[in-house]
Amino acid sequence: MRGGARRLAWLALSCCLALPIGGCYSSDYGRQTAATAAMLRDLAAKLDDYCRADFKTNGREISSEEMGEFYYGLKKARSYAAQTSAHSARQSYRDLLRLIDGYAQMVNDADRYRLSRRPDPGRLEEILARGRQVAVQAQAVLDDLAREK
Repeated sequence: MRGGARRLAWLALSCCLALPIGGCYSSDYGRQTAATAAMLRDLAAKLDDYCRADFKTNGREISSEEMGEFYYGLKKARSYAAQTSAHSARQSYRDLLRLIDGYAQMVNDADRYRLSRRPDPGRLEEILARGRQVAVQAQAVLDDLAREK
């Protein structure tokens, strides 16, 4: 085979291999989106527990490093949403974006509250209400995915 024909053969082989991989990625959307929604719901529930415990565990205050878990989950969810923007026409995708925004607001509000070190029942209730809203938003994503099957 000459150089040009060899390159053409490799290009054709690459395209043939890319089609199944792209199809797997696309069909994986539902599973990955459900996992992302569940992750944010579970992290919000854990953050809710920290809020109720006045950001203390085992007699010590929750550190900024420990709060990193919540920011990492947010970063991971945002990255996933950016990678799957081809699904933006789906209701599940639009609801996932709303879920990510709600979770981001909860994390930011909770962290500011933690750093203030001043108990404020009103602000705490707002954060807890945001956590309940995140749970509802996560369920909406899961419900959307069930309808889209």
